[in-house]
Amino acid sequence: MSPSVSVVVVTYNRPDHVRECLDHLARLDTAPLEVIVVDASPDNRTRRLVTEEFPETVLLRNDLGRGTTPESRQIGFAACHGDIVAYIDDDAFVEPEWLDELVAPYADPEVVAVGGRAKNGIPGEESVGLTEIGLLLPDGRLTGNFGADPGRVVQVDHLLGANMSFRRSVLAELGGIRGNYPGTCLCEESDISLRVATRGRLVFNPRAVVRHVAAPYGIGGKRFDRRYLYYLRRNHVVMLVRNFGWRDPRVRYYARYVVREQQDYVAVAIRRVGPRKSNGKRRPLRARLTAPVVLTRSVAELSGLLAGVPAALVATRRDQAAGVATP
Repeated sequence: MSPSVSVVVVTYNRPDHVRECLDHLARLDTAPLEVIVVDASPDNRTRRLVTEEFPETVLLRNDLGRGTTPESRQIGFAACHGDIVAYIDDDAFVEPEWLDELVAPYADPEVVAVGGRAKNGIPGEESVGLTEIGLLLPDGRLTGNFGADPGRVVQVDHLLGANMSFRRSVLAELGGIRGNYPGTCLCEESDISLRVATRGRLVFNPRAVVRHVAAPYGIGGKRFDRRYLYYLRRNHVVMLVRNFGWRDPRVRYYARYVVREQQDYVAVAIRRVGPRKSNGKRRPLRARLTAPVVLTRSVAELSGLLAGVPAALVATRRDQAAGVATP
């Protein structure tokens, strides 16, 4: 028999996307055991939508508010009953065969987690990074490429939060999902993946597809802005330390990588200060005067890297206090 599946949708302040997400889940070829929506929104629009239009859906509340995606995932996990718990974002819309394809690799008892492909509407994305899907590199960086289609199931190191699933028994054995990945919650899904990987194999099935529309953040800021860069570096340090410990070389390799990357910002700022563009045309004075603003992105990244050190100390102490195994 196929394992039963609980689908958990975490959301913050995007009721229109929740509606389309639930509409697509209702059209699956195989229905899940249950669909759970965990809402951290500051108003009741999502609550009203779910209760009025999707009464069969379980609605739970995360009172911690914005920037607490892993906490919402834990609330959903604690309430689910399926053999498999599958997570999708509120802006990820499943294709009809999604659940069947997501479940199929679990026929192998060594498989503890399965992720799927996310179509982002980017031309040629299915051919990008075919051999580097969801990898943890020796220098501590993570590859994505979850829009790629290698044409077969492949083993990976981590999964995409918008389209991932786990054996519920394994998550329970690990003590559930841990938080402390604020901001845009970067690296929280990778933290779950790396923990689960200590119990078995993680695989990526490109036939388990969602259309990921990348809705605007409801928590302030924009994708890849300075706030994003800050939390990208901060959360990455926390993730590495929590899973591998301070002495793991990947922690310092990652720090070196981030520092070296700042040279690019300096180079861009220097080019923009010049009186002429690469095509020989004169650069406007205003553009030259504001060129150093690009360096604020470097400040955001380096500040996040430094902030990751005390944040990792706090996170590991909390893990130890909660009885969670730490390296």
